[in-house]
Amino acid sequence: MSAPEMPDGIPSTRLTGRYLAPDGSPLVGTVSFAPPSVLTLPGSDTFAATPAKVTLDDHGSFSVTLIATDAPGMSPSHWAYQVTEKLKGIPRRVYHIALPASALPVDLADIAPINPYAGNYLPVTGPRGATGEKGEPGEVTLAQLDALEARTAPRPQEWTQSAGNREWIITHSLPYRPLVTAYDTSGREIGGVVDYPSPTTVRLRFAHAETGSAVLH
Repeated sequence: MSAPEMPDGIPSTRLTGRYLAPDGSPLVGTVSFAPPSVLTLPGSDTFAATPAKVTLDDHGSFSVTLIATDAPGMSPSHWAYQVTEKLKGIPRRVYHIALPASALPVDLADIAPINPYAGNYLPVTGPRGATGEKGEPGEVTLAQLDALEARTAPRPQEWTQSAGNREWIITHSLPYRPLVTAYDTSGREIGGVVDYPSPTTVRLRFAHAETGSAVLH
């Protein structure tokens, strides 16, 4: 099936990628690209929502056209795609990328962070245990990977803003920059500008003082 064409007037970028094992064999799995919960493009009379999800082909490759993160007039105006890699035999990886409009394809390997879970780690080698019996080789399906993610992925975190303010400062414990959905006290979703002053802090800015709640996921 051919990839859908981006509607006229929406700045976009063609993003490509390829995943191989160290021995050169292609990996199997999916990669998703999630914008904010609802992305508004008033100049094109368009709303964009839900992640774009691609499945790696027989060569471990993908190619997808995505809305550029610097398209003029968007709301929110400062945002990034949350990339989720679910590859067979490899722990799930989540990170964020900006994707400016480009006439040329952009390769994900050129813009993805080298280590999205940056931190200080000290490898410690303990005493070697006894060798166990070799088990039978197993197979893991994508459905099983999805089920494992549902059990092990960080749960969404909620925040309540009880005092009206044009700026919400939210602290969290998620191991990545989360997507943020804000709601007013009536449960209606409200848009704001999101930025990340620190790895554990999210700042939401609104045109007017707001009270309500936010969900980080």
